[in-house]
Amino acid sequence: MKTYGFAVVVFALSALGVNAAGEAAPVVDSIGMKLIRIEPGSFTMGQDGPPADHHMNKHPAEFDRADWDEKPAHKVTISGAFYIGEKEVTLGQYRQFKPKHRPKNTDDEAATGVSWFDAVAYCQWLSKKEGKPYRLPTEAEWEYACRAGTTTLFNTGDTLPPGSHKWFGDSGRRSLYFGTNPMPPEYKVIDGPVSLRGGEGTPNAWGLYDMHGNAAEWCADWYGPYEAGEQTDPLGRSDGDFRVFRGGTHSTFSRLLRSANRAAWIPESASENIGFRVVQADAPKGKLLPPATPPLNARNVSQLIPKLQKPSPEIPHFAGPVPFVNIPPGSAGPMYSWHNHSPAITECPNGDLLATWFSCVDEGGSELCNLASRLRWGTTEWEPATPFWDGADVNDHAPKLWWDGNQTIYHLARGLVEDVVRTSNDNGATWSKARTIFPNGEFGNQMIRTREGHLFITHDSRTTGLVSSVDNGKSWNSILLAKKDSDIRPGGTGGRPPGIHAPIVQLADGSIMAYSRQDPPEDQAAFHGKTPLSITRDGGKTWTFSESEFPAISTAQRAVMIRLREGPILLCSYTDQARDWKDRNGMTFKAEGDVEFTGYGLFAAVSMDDGKTWPHRRLITPGGAPRELPTIDRGIATFSDTMSERSGYLAAIQTRDDRVQLISSKNHYVFNLAWVKTLPPAPKK
Repeated sequence: MKTYGFAVVVFALSALGVNAAGEAAPVVDSIGMKLIRIEPGSFTMGQDGPPADHHMNKHPAEFDRADWDEKPAHKVTISGAFYIGEKEVTLGQYRQFKPKHRPKNTDDEAATGVSWFDAVAYCQWLSKKEGKPYRLPTEAEWEYACRAGTTTLFNTGDTLPPGSHKWFGDSGRRSLYFGTNPMPPEYKVIDGPVSLRGGEGTPNAWGLYDMHGNAAEWCADWYGPYEAGEQTDPLGRSDGDFRVFRGGTHSTFSRLLRSANRAAWIPESASENIGFRVVQADAPKGKLLPPATPPLNARNVSQLIPKLQKPSPEIPHFAGPVPFVNIPPGSAGPMYSWHNHSPAITECPNGDLLATWFSCVDEGGSELCNLASRLRWGTTEWEPATPFWDGADVNDHAPKLWWDGNQTIYHLARGLVEDVVRTSNDNGATWSKARTIFPNGEFGNQMIRTREGHLFITHDSRTTGLVSSVDNGKSWNSILLAKKDSDIRPGGTGGRPPGIHAPIVQLADGSIMAYSRQDPPEDQAAFHGKTPLSITRDGGKTWTFSESEFPAISTAQRAVMIRLREGPILLCSYTDQARDWKDRNGMTFKAEGDVEFTGYGLFAAVSMDDGKTWPHRRLITPGGAPRELPTIDRGIATFSDTMSERSGYLAAIQTRDDRVQLISSKNHYVFNLAWVKTLPPAPKK
């Protein structure tokens, strides 16, 4: 039997010294909720042992390895008895509090689609109704009750019983991971509608149902890292960004259902996969731990505003590439050395540069998190990467950053069933609690502010147009389409730019221009292999499509476009698709001496007339003899007079010194407008 150092559960039932569910009969309250008495005792919380590698595309059936946040396993004592719901709160029970909640679902299903705040409010309502204290379980109480005296991966042993874990249809990308192969024995594939009816399996040794799967369950605690040493009645952290939920949900990997597995997300979120069960007892008298120590990117952040001296705009400047993603090899949580991508960058009021990106093994995986690095004012090296934002077991994808030019920095990201935005007024040292933006999906590219003071950002959902705010981010509006655009061709119109990852700029006449990426070859063919150009003159309600002069890009590539402080528009993109690199065509560039040459990879183009023409183009490379330098993940790119990076997601800003700070998925480049307009030396043959 695999135990992975869980240690022995300590029992303490009266004089026997053994803990189990109490012999007292279950309590049934006035709404028909059965509550099981759990006696005091001790157990080992968490899981030590080999770490998960998160390569679920290689071994989707693996479930026994530990996540980093489950360590160190530590002894916990629960000092007082409590009653806990035999099952998750049902819709029938919840509707006595909110009668119209999820009206299409049956009374015997778990009450999901409730936020942490909703669950707490229900407990308060039930406390008043019953005249007894009801609350959410602490994370420690939840795991103690789940384990029910076991030390194994699940309370059923080191495996789940055959057919005990529901997987509905192809949700959770089942076919992507398992293909047409038979599912592992613990799964029960159901092709009908999702039903979260509880109590259909076998209860654990203490009489509790659905502690593994069905619906995940909110707990009382703020999420934070574990600490070593024995603890009594731990209450989690005193503050944080995320509230804990436990138990895992249907239609996901069984590794996420282990007794030790942890998950957490913002308390405002109301996911159809998260419900709760109640505890009837006074609050435990344990101690709250202080918030976790800030990561390096938020530590000792200067609040001084630097005195800036702009260099001469006439002198060309270029530096780079310099890696800004610096993660120790072999890292498997909370940072991942395998895949680091989709960056964002901002200048801070104090002159620092702050970059963030997602880090993971699998872009669709639960391990995906946001990391950050800081290049402090007056220094020349990016700091090592450290955690920035991560709801545990939530794929909080594709972060974006934007500074309003005054005091506030915005951070946006995809969430669980919503998108989120938070702000910092102290150069990224601390951040507000996240607020929700709907609908859920990846923000397409960087945010802009128009001359009218409105904030706009594109969205990658095919049924979502521009997302905007007219009150500096206090509230947000999304243009929702009734159906996907169908007239996607040069001369066609639609409700959003074609494809994904569209950067935008406002033009002199007030309209907004976008360049976007289309991946399918048939979609690219409609634009003759060029990047689609889109214009909206009504605030994003209607877009007109045309064919740009720049090559189409696709997988592992994202363009960026910004309005420079001097007036021109800067576009950075790629000469060829990374997936077709072996058959690359390149683009024609000019060099000194009236020379033209073919260049390949990352380039910059400048328009002086609001995107009508792009007379200045330059390959973004230090030039010189060919040399190999790191690029995205473990890739290597050749840099020379005619070669640059072939892939990576681009993000760019212009700092107050009028220099462009451009990052790919790995590297940082610095240049100015004069450099782009200056012809490079002719390539050496």
